[in-house]
Amino acid sequence: MGVVPISDTSSEVQLTLTASGFQLLYYNFFGTSITLDSGKGVFENGNASIPLQLSIPEIQEQLSGTTKIRTIFPNTVYFNYSQLDNKRLPIALQTSLNVAAGFGIAEPLVFSPDSINVIGAANVLDTLKTVFINMPNKVNVKKSFTDQFKLLNPAPKQLEFSESETSLKVVIDRFSEKTIKVPISLFNVPDSIALKLFPSSINLTFSASLAKIKAITASDFIISCDFKLLKAGDESVELKLVDAPDQLQNLRWSPKEVEYLIRK
Repeated sequence: MGVVPISDTSSEVQLTLTASGFQLLYYNFFGTSITLDSGKGVFENGNASIPLQLSIPEIQEQLSGTTKIRTIFPNTVYFNYSQLDNKRLPIALQTSLNVAAGFGIAEPLVFSPDSINVIGAANVLDTLKTVFINMPNKVNVKKSFTDQFKLLNPAPKQLEFSESETSLKVVIDRFSEKTIKVPISLFNVPDSIALKLFPSSINLTFSASLAKIKAITASDFIISCDFKLLKAGDESVELKLVDAPDQLQNLRWSPKEVEYLIRK
């Protein structure tokens, strides 16, 4: 069963040593670090303890020359731990790309790889849904680009990434605005009822790339009126956007609500 520390494990240990004057001077100025064998520890319910008295031989081997340990304090090192886990997470932008006015992102962003394996403390992994890239602040972007970007590790001491970088391809194009009339689609209307809307269509406005905007028509959108949302006493019903092409900007429609008449 793998575990990973989730609290500070760099505890300070005081040793009383027998060593040469040079060795003692070296320890006094530079200190030293020691590594403990977790196999000698006790792990229970997220709390771990390693008895240092049992670890003196391995600590002794990490000290230089003829240094001998006389006493060690404290007797035990304590820390918290979590179960080791892993999962695959998608890569994404942390903030929207700042594109110049009159331009837009014409195609879905392409990451390569688009996801990575993350290994680490289960309690930390449970809070993560996405891995973000470390992108410098690009302002008023007008041109397409493909670049390598480092991945942001929110807890580098507790998480290990299968990849440290990803490639991002962004396609930029000039955008133009278009307004079309879209009929309202009825949903969940019983066969025994005739539902009449006023008006029966809406004006929908959007921005799209010059390469695609001419091909976009009313049939690419679904604006719905759901009979289940009608409430007694209301004179109008709210409209919902059910479907639309990708990579549109400033999508809006009017009216947002329509009046209706029910005939049985």
